Amino acid sequence: MMLVEDGKLSLDDPLTKFFPDAPPAWKNVRVRNLLSHTGGFTDYPKNFDYRRDYTEAELLKIVEGIALAYPPGSSWSYSNLGYLTLGILIHRVTGQFYGDFLHDRIFQPLGMNTRIINEADIIPNRAAGYRLVKGQLKNQEWVSPTLNTTADGSLYFTILDLAKWDAALYTEKLIKRSSLEQMWTPVKLNGGRPYLYGFGWRLDPYKDRRDVWHSGSTSGFSASLHRFPEKRLTVIVLCNLGEQAVATVMARGVVDLIWHPRMDAN
Repeated sequence: MMLVEDGKLSLDDPLTKFFPDAPPAWKNVRVRNLLSHTGGFTDYPKNFDYRRDYTEAELLKIVEGIALAYPPGSSWSYSNLGYLTLGILIHRVTGQFYGDFLHDRIFQPLGMNTRIINEADIIPNRAAGYRLVKGQLKNQEWVSPTLNTTADGSLYFTILDLAKWDAALYTEKLIKRSSLEQMWTPVKLNGGRPYLYGFGWRLDPYKDRRDVWHSGSTSGFSASLHRFPEKRLTVIVLCNLGEQAVATVMARGVVDLIWHPRMDAN
């Protein structure tokens, strides 16, 4: 949305504007489709080697080699590869690796310590990730360093970092209010049917309250962030266990405690 405001791209630009060698089907995929997971993109193929280092060009070639799952705009399906492609698009439009763009335009201005994952750097207080195997904790499965730098995840942050980011979303420090509202508006599928997802934000309410939220997981880690703008309440859970549902259950449990009848008559 920053690049839209900068005039560097339009939400309705076809992907072939930025990827001229892409498959012909990509001419019908708009930037807004990737942001809202309605472009027909899928996920990493079953035979994908997570232990191999890939260049950006190699990853793009893999994405381009996978046929669209459905006509753009006709359905919704969460796609890591769609956001991976958006990261490459940012690189092509700005000339900056997407992580450097985020650092310069978001993390540094807001005083956040957030950064792209780097396995080699010594990072104080870095959490270790775990997984459950037959009820026993095990270290996270190893993946290649380059796969921890793609735009479908791959960020280190703290609760305080996310609190700063959350506070900024009540202002226009990053982008205009109109752009934020566009991100938080349900996407309309072909034919006008709305789907409760915006641009990188889930919009299905929780217990009849507007919840602008998202959850996610990667090897050894999970997270869930819930914003209730009308209440100016945000609940964030970061968990070093790679079970996505755990973080969301914990976050909603905190919400339930806050809104318990004895604590909140509203």
